[in-house]
Amino acid sequence: MAPHQFTALLLILSSLSLLLISPARSLTCTSQTFTNNHLYANCTDLPTLTAYLHWTYNPSNSSLSVAFIAPPAQPAGWVAWALNPTGSGMVGAQALVAFKKSNGSMTVQTYNITSYGSIAQSAIAYKVSGASAEYSGGVMKMFATLALPGGTTSVNQVWQVGPSVTNGVPDKHAFQAANLNAKGVLDLVSGGGSGAPAPAPEASAPAPVAGGPGGPAPSGGNGSGASRVGNGSLGFLMFLFLASFMVCF
Repeated sequence: MAPHQFTALLLILSSLSLLLISPARSLTCTSQTFTNNHLYANCTDLPTLTAYLHWTYNPSNSSLSVAFIAPPAQPAGWVAWALNPTGSGMVGAQALVAFKKSNGSMTVQTYNITSYGSIAQSAIAYKVSGASAEYSGGVMKMFATLALPGGTTSVNQVWQVGPSVTNGVPDKHAFQAANLNAKGVLDLVSGGGSGAPAPAPEASAPAPVAGGPGGPAPSGGNGSGASRVGNGSLGFLMFLFLASFMVCF
């Protein structure tokens, strides 16, 4: 076998190995860890916006501790997670929003989303403690504990990501399907169902000016994820592999 033929064969085999191992490998919540060593009883791969939720609910005092993870739409953007005690969408959402301040440090602010107009930082319906956030590798992680009404068994959750922040205020998010479906029901008793979609978004509502949590959700399950190569891709790779032998021998 000529040296150049052997080199070509090695390159094709290397490419085949990389394509079979690495593509479409989805990070799942069960593989995620936190630098602050927080541990949570449950986690869910949320169905849209490449978002994840880790949480622990303590029924004795109705406290809900969460870690929300998602990449902002742009590096200078923001992520939000909210509970909505009055509906399933953005209006009424009691939101936690994380973003970088002008000095580069991360902050978590609360927003009571009362309309489709502009938003302003404000107190929300739940007492919030331990709020913090971090940003690394293009992903924001937001932590907080919320005090819920006694006897709460399930809550409407909404999540969202946005591209930018202007003068300390989150700018509006996109209105693609993934954004509009980013909502569901979080079952605090069974520890599941948090990816269940809420009712369809309000089609006639005017676009909100700033980013409250109101959007869709991709379909995913608790801790689900797999590496997969489609049959068409695999067939093409095998063709390249066989072709290399025809060239080399």
